[in-house]
Amino acid sequence: MEGLGIWICEELVHESHHPQIKEALNVICVSLKFPNKTVAQVACSMLNMLIHYVHRLQVYQADSPLRIIQILIATITHLLPSTEASSYEQDKRLVVSLLLCLLDWIMALPLKTLLQPLHTTGAENDKTERSVLNCIYKVLHGCVYGSQCFSNPKYFPLSLSDLACVDYDPFMHLESLKEPEPLHSPDSERSSKLQPVTEVKTHMQQGLISVAARTVITHLVNHLGHYPMSGGPAMLTSQVCENNDNPYSESPELSPELFENPNLQFFVLNNTSLVSCIQIQAEDDMPGGGLSAGLASANSNVRIIVRDLSGKYSWDSAILYGPSSLCGSSQQTSFALSLSQQDKPEDALSSFEHVEDVSARDGITLQVKRKFRDTVPTWDTIRDEEDALDELLQYLGVTSPECLQRTGVSLNIPAPQPVCISEKQENDVINAILKQHTEEREFVEKHFNDLNMRAMEQDEPTSQKPQSAFYYCRLLLSILGMNSWDKRRSFHLLKKNEKLLRELRNLDSRQCRETHKIAVFYVAEGQEDKHSILTNTGGSQAYEDFVAGLGWEVNLTNHCGFMGGLQKNKSTGLTTPYFATSTVEVMFHVSTRMPSDSDDSLTKKLRHLGNDEVHIVWSEHTRDYRRGIIPTEFGDVLIVIYPMKNHMFSIQIMKKPEVPFFGPLFDGAIVNGKILPIMVRATAINASRALKSLIPLYQNFYEERARYLQTIRQIIKYQFCLSEGFCPETQPGETPAAATAQVDGTDLASPMSPRTSKSRMSMKLRRSSGSANKS
Repeated sequence: MEGLGIWICEELVHESHHPQIKEALNVICVSLKFPNKTVAQVACSMLNMLIHYVHRLQVYQADSPLRIIQILIATITHLLPSTEASSYEQDKRLVVSLLLCLLDWIMALPLKTLLQPLHTTGAENDKTERSVLNCIYKVLHGCVYGSQCFSNPKYFPLSLSDLACVDYDPFMHLESLKEPEPLHSPDSERSSKLQPVTEVKTHMQQGLISVAARTVITHLVNHLGHYPMSGGPAMLTSQVCENNDNPYSESPELSPELFENPNLQFFVLNNTSLVSCIQIQAEDDMPGGGLSAGLASANSNVRIIVRDLSGKYSWDSAILYGPSSLCGSSQQTSFALSLSQQDKPEDALSSFEHVEDVSARDGITLQVKRKFRDTVPTWDTIRDEEDALDELLQYLGVTSPECLQRTGVSLNIPAPQPVCISEKQENDVINAILKQHTEEREFVEKHFNDLNMRAMEQDEPTSQKPQSAFYYCRLLLSILGMNSWDKRRSFHLLKKNEKLLRELRNLDSRQCRETHKIAVFYVAEGQEDKHSILTNTGGSQAYEDFVAGLGWEVNLTNHCGFMGGLQKNKSTGLTTPYFATSTVEVMFHVSTRMPSDSDDSLTKKLRHLGNDEVHIVWSEHTRDYRRGIIPTEFGDVLIVIYPMKNHMFSIQIMKKPEVPFFGPLFDGAIVNGKILPIMVRATAINASRALKSLIPLYQNFYEERARYLQTIRQIIKYQFCLSEGFCPETQPGETPAAATAQVDGTDLASPMSPRTSKSRMSMKLRRSSGSANKS
C-alpha cells in the first residue's frame, strides 16, 4: 500500500505542469517514505492531501481525476474479499478510509466528469459503456452486501492489473506491512489516563465497512450536485422539527407534550429511516400563492420529516383539487359569468342576423331571417322566449360549418318529410303525441297536491372538512401505498412514549458531518507569557491573511452550522473563521477574535482555546515557541508557523509520543505562503482525526447515527413481540414479562454505553464528534 501511494504521487508529478503543485507532490512522496507508519496512516495521509488540490485540477491532464478514482475503486475491490474475513480491525479501517476519501473526491469533481465512460478490459462481447459513477455505485453495492458480488468478472471488470505500470507490483499482502507494535505506547502520559478497555464486538462493529458504504451511497444520492444548498455550506440537512408550525404544541423544542398531539405519528420505513407525519394548517396569503401556488387545495398540509443515516430532511405536501376558477360552486361560476355579460351593453352582444333559405315541402323557397350568436349561449344570456337547444344548434352550425348535415341549412331546421311516409301517417303520429301530452298534463293537474308527486328542491352539497386531525396524513400514506399489506413488513408504526422521545433527541443531536475545533494563537515579537499572548486583539498583515485563508468569516449570532462550543450571545466574539465541505466542518477558535477586556473574558477564552487538542501557533518571536506557555491538559498537537524571507514559512510540529503519524506537513517543512493556509488546515484536520483514533470505543458520526437508528428498530421489535404475546429472542424459560422488564428498565443498552463494557467513557468521547478514520 505504501508503494501504491508513492506510485500515485509520482504519476501526478509526471502529469503536473505547475511547478508549485509538482513541488508539493514531491514533498508528499518524501513523507510517504518515513519509517514507523501503519498502512492506514500512510494511505490516508497521502490521499487526504490530494483532495485539497482538486480545485487546481486544470494543471493536470484531463484524465488525471478519473485515474485517481479508478485507483481508489480498484484498490477497494482488491482489498474487500480479504478484509471481510480479517480479524484485524485496522484492515477494515483502511477500507473505510478509502471509502471516505473516495466520497471526498466524488463530491469535488463535476458531474460531467463522473459521467464519462470508463474504458476497461472486459469481455469482447461486452460492448456496454459504463460511466465512472456507475462503477462507483457497483463497488459501494459490493461493500454493503459483501464481496461475493465481485465473483462475476462482468460485474466490475476494472482491477489493479489494469492500472499497474511495469515497475510496480500492486498485489502486495497486508500482513507484510502491518506494524507489530501496539498503537498505544504503555509509557506515554496519555496511556496512563486512557486505560485499554475490552473490545466490544457488536453487530455494528462487525459491519463497519457496510455502514460506511451505506453512508457514502446516501450522501451521494442526497448531496451530489446539490451542495451547497440555498442555506449555505453550514446547512447540510433540515432544521425543522415536529414542534414547528404545530398548532397543538407551544414548546420551542421536542417535549413530552408533543406525543399527545393527535396530528402526529411516527413510522419506521425499511428498518433504515424514521418517518414522522404531521398535519399542519395551510398558510394563506403567501407570496406566489404559497405551497398550492394559487390552486384550489385543502385547508391543511402534510409535513413529512425523514431521519436516516445521512441526516434529517423535511417535505411539505398539499392535496390539489384543480385550478381555483373550476373548483368553486356553480352559483359562484354563474355569478361570474353573469357579471362578465352585464359589463357589455345589450346591443353589443356578439350576435348577427343571417338570412337563410328554407325549402318547404311544397317546393316554395322561404327566406327566414334568424339571429345567430358567435359565443356559446348560456342560461344567463338566453331570453325567456328562446330555446336553449335551438340556440346551441345555431351556434354550432355557424362556428363549425363542417358539422352541418345539409349544406347551407342550420342544424336547428327540421329535416324534410321522408318520401316513404304519407301525410296521413304524419298526422296520426302528431295526434298521438298531442294526446299523450294532454293525458299527462291532466294527470299532473289532478294529482298536483299529492305529497307523493312533490319533489324536494335539491341544493348543491357543500364540502365537508375532515374531523380527524390526521386525515390528510393517512390519505397521503394510503395513496403512496404505505398502508398496503405488501408494505406491512417494511413500514411500522411507532408507539409514542418517553423512550422514543429520548432517542429522537439523541438522534438529532448527532452531527451529519465530522466536526473539528482547532485553536489559533498569535505570538508577537517578545511575547513569552500567557497573558500577553491571550490579550492580543490583532496581528500582522501576514497573520491576518493566513487566518483569512483558513476559512470564511461567519457571524456567530446567526450561524446555523457547527459552533465548536462558541456562544451566540457575543460573549466569545462576533465572528470567527469557519470551513466546511459536504463531509467535514471545522470551527477555528482564533485568540485575536475573542474578547479579552476583563478577567472573566480571559478565563473564558483560555477555557475554549485550552480545551482544543490541536493548536496552530503563528509565532513572530525570535526564539522557538515552548509548549508550556499556554498551560493546558490538552493541546496534544502543536503546529507552529515561523515566518521567513521571500514569503516562505517554516513549520514545526510538536506532538505527544502516542499520537499516530499524520500529514501532509511534517516537522521542518518549508512551505510557500500561497499554499500555507490550505496545507496547515489539512494537517490540523488530520491531526485531530489521529487524536480521536486514540479514544476507546470512539464512534464516527455515521456510526453514532446508525446505532441510534438500530436502537429505534429494537424498540419496534420489542413492541411487536409484546403486542403479539411472544418474543422470538426470549431465552428458554424466560417469560415475555421478563422481556418487558428489560425493555422498560435500564437493562436496554444505550448506544453510547454498551452493556458488555463496564468502563466509563472518557470526557473526550462525550465532547468530541467527527471521524478518526481519515487521518
